[in-house]
Amino acid sequence: MPVVNNDGIKIYYEVEGAGPPVILHHGFAGSIEDWREFGYVEHLKNDYQLILIDARGHGKSDKPHDPQAYTIENRVNDVITVLDDIKVDTAHFFGYSYGGRLAFELALNTPKRMESFIVSGIGARGQDPDFLQNRIKNLETGPLGLVKTFEQFGEISHKMRERLLQNDCEALIAILKTPWPYRGDDLQYMKEPFLLLGGEFDPGFTTIEDASERLPDSTFIPLPGLNHMQTAIQIDKVLPHIKEFLTRVSKKQAR
Repeated sequence: MPVVNNDGIKIYYEVEGAGPPVILHHGFAGSIEDWREFGYVEHLKNDYQLILIDARGHGKSDKPHDPQAYTIENRVNDVITVLDDIKVDTAHFFGYSYGGRLAFELALNTPKRMESFIVSGIGARGQDPDFLQNRIKNLETGPLGLVKTFEQFGEISHKMRERLLQNDCEALIAILKTPWPYRGDDLQYMKEPFLLLGGEFDPGFTTIEDASERLPDSTFIPLPGLNHMQTAIQIDKVLPHIKEFLTRVSKKQAR
């Protein structure tokens, strides 16, 4: 089982496919298996080396209950430690929601390790106290509260429901209690190419659009009719933009 140790915390990852390296980072309460169920692995593995990571607190990675374990520095180092373990110098990064928010931290703190960023479902916002408190209250009721939170965005599959029920809610609460600052003022320093995807009915749509306007090199794709969760699940509306972006960026960097 491929695991790396970052300062005492074990991070699980998998590598599949061949080609330019692309990191896939799931959303909050998700795991590597999300990428498989939604079809991203199947459609990208023939052209890219996919590096799938279970974020700390998720999936098969360690799940500490101390909020101090989930600092931005630790989350960034988890990704870099995986790259070092498989001896990959640089990679493209694709993150959805919680995973997408990490893209801005990687761009700010480890730009030399990233070729480009694909961010879906989130901008460079900080934490919303009311949102966090509501989510923590749901998690305090146990895994079923987590399932109900996701069902607010629409119907979820049986497989996804089972994965959500396996989450460690204490670890997820610890994640939510860890500060995550607003990065809007730092976007001007993030020079790498960005692709930002935002569903029309995503509550964070305006923050995604705002980030695209502040980044030096960005492409913003609004997705009509989609909410937050649908921007991950409805792959047929998302994947063509991702493939086009990766192809374009790779050609540009090869010159």
